[in-house]
Amino acid sequence: MRGLVLAAIVALPCAAAAADVPGVRVKLIGEHDGTREYQLVFEPRAEIMSTLTDFILRNQLQSVHFTALGACSDAVVGYYDPARRDYRRTPYQQQMEIVSLVGDAAPSNGSAGLHAHIGLAFADGSMHGGHLFAAHAWPTLEMFLVASPTSVTRKHDAALNLDLLAP
Repeated sequence: MRGLVLAAIVALPCAAAAADVPGVRVKLIGEHDGTREYQLVFEPRAEIMSTLTDFILRNQLQSVHFTALGACSDAVVGYYDPARRDYRRTPYQQQMEIVSLVGDAAPSNGSAGLHAHIGLAFADGSMHGGHLFAAHAWPTLEMFLVASPTSVTRKHDAALNLDLLAP
């Protein structure tokens, strides 16, 4: 009987194994009450936001939050301009350290519903940051992602022209 229980415990992580996604290596590092914790290691030149979107959608995740650090060869970062009711975007084409990348996802209607902010350090020690639209990992990005079984949603706020979390 003891061996049977042990075999069942060992088999649990396999049942929740993540679907393969090009550009990222994934390891399930914890699972408790339906909440799963993953380690994602992005490969060189992987586009961070699209690779993360693919991971979330292919694994049918309901609610996600994540933190990461690493480096990138380029990025498009923005800040919300209330007067325009839209983001102003700034592209960067240089090697940068990703000092911090934090965000969440509220998947719905075929979209991952990503919202991510990034802090970038430049060679001269200066930093820039804001809302992340796109970036390519170089040489890598190391992410810890927590996926909850409880779904969250975003609703469009017409006055702001933004999709906001709707608890």
